[in-house]
Amino acid sequence: MTSGLPSPGDDLPARCAQVVRARTDLLSSVGLVLGSGLGPAIGDELEIEGSFAFTELPGFPPSGVPGHAGTLSLGRLAGVAVAAFSGRVHYYEGHGMDVPALLPRLAHELGASTMVLTAAVGGLQPGVEAGTVVILRDHLNLMGVSPLRAWRYPDGMPAFINTEEVYDREIGDLAVERADALGIHAVHGVYAAMSGPAYETPIEVGMLQRLGATVVGMSMVPEALPALALGMRVLGICSLTNAFGEHVTHEEVVRVSNETALAVGRLLVDLLPRLPGPKAGT
Repeated sequence: MTSGLPSPGDDLPARCAQVVRARTDLLSSVGLVLGSGLGPAIGDELEIEGSFAFTELPGFPPSGVPGHAGTLSLGRLAGVAVAAFSGRVHYYEGHGMDVPALLPRLAHELGASTMVLTAAVGGLQPGVEAGTVVILRDHLNLMGVSPLRAWRYPDGMPAFINTEEVYDREIGDLAVERADALGIHAVHGVYAAMSGPAYETPIEVGMLQRLGATVVGMSMVPEALPALALGMRVLGICSLTNAFGEHVTHEEVVRVSNETALAVGRLLVDLLPRLPGPKAGT
């Protein structure tokens, strides 16, 4: 499924797919990543046909962060075939950028043309309350490295991709529209990606505000850019777990994220059947 597309040159997605196909031949149309505390978002709504621990999949390490189960489940959510990753792996855990990129690469290998990424985030703008759902318009990659470093096309050309619209505008507008219809408070925003694991200093927060960021986190970008490079539509859904100026701990992030998971789950169930098809030409 990767002919003519850029890659880091390994065969890990194909090897992972062999493990998956030994249990299910479900062809996924959507890849879904459930971030910190958001594992319960889809609850019993997902009709699972096959489930795998990350450690069963070649190249995947175990998830090492509370709130991240570290499993891949193939099944149907609101009638839509999905490859759902409950939890993710992070750059700050000591992995290279190639490891979190495996999630969209495997989803694409399993048939997905759309990647839906969710994450818990911190607020950077006064007045945006905890519990708000933030639909991404753009991001700032301040992690110090691109997840597409060393990626090449089959002819050897580096992965020079157009990032004018990383997060699909059509789907983003639809997500806010459907959230409003469901009575869920949702706004568009810009995600600042930091390497972590330390939270931001007050001066860093001020810098991010001046750069135009709405929320801040330690993930998303290592998955979003590879998905875009593979021709996938990308939707970023963020659960704002701590508002601007609030004291933050990881335990509090997971607690608030669990509380808002129901709203995110309702949005996903409503939204997925309405998603447009693959991009033209892919």
